[in-house]
Amino acid sequence: MEISVSGKNMDTGTAFQTHAEDALNNVVGKYFDSAVSGKVTLEKADSGFRVKTRVALSRRIELEATGFAHEAHAALDAAIEHAEKRLRRHKRRLKNHRGSITEVEANDVFEAPMTVYAGAEQLDDAGLDDGDEALPPVVAEMAYDIGMMTVEQAVMKLELSEDNMLMFRNSSHFGLNVVYRRGDGSIGWVDPRGL
Repeated sequence: MEISVSGKNMDTGTAFQTHAEDALNNVVGKYFDSAVSGKVTLEKADSGFRVKTRVALSRRIELEATGFAHEAHAALDAAIEHAEKRLRRHKRRLKNHRGSITEVEANDVFEAPMTVYAGAEQLDDAGLDDGDEALPPVVAEMAYDIGMMTVEQAVMKLELSEDNMLMFRNSSHFGLNVVYRRGDGSIGWVDPRGL
């Protein structure tokens, strides 16, 4: 597995890089044989260090984990421990589940159309009146591939990532669904079939 180790506005040093590569290889190798790539990012936080890890388990499944500590190596160890916990859960769910989330075919992926809404500045530049209410700014624009999967597979994929929501095409009725993290820590599911 190819692993890149980098620091955000800082030099990581060779000792940190080798420790990160070895630890991530050991943990991922324990649960999955063919991980594609990994990335470890070290950044200075308010009162310590934050380490973010991202491992591509396959072409479409990524695992994210974060660790925080007062020292860089301790933050890395916390992130690796977090990643191992997520990998262990994911592997157990794959064994208990009838189908594997990694078995989703490439032709079951649909590209979602992207709509960009004009902000207040663009309306002013175009000479259009936006009324008294200011429009919220567009924070991020990105393309998103929507995969065909079951609700259980979508929940597993959401739990592997640190995203707050996941849109997918439900394999039972081919409709668009969303699973999301609720404020209380549980997972919510939106199925707008009846609308």
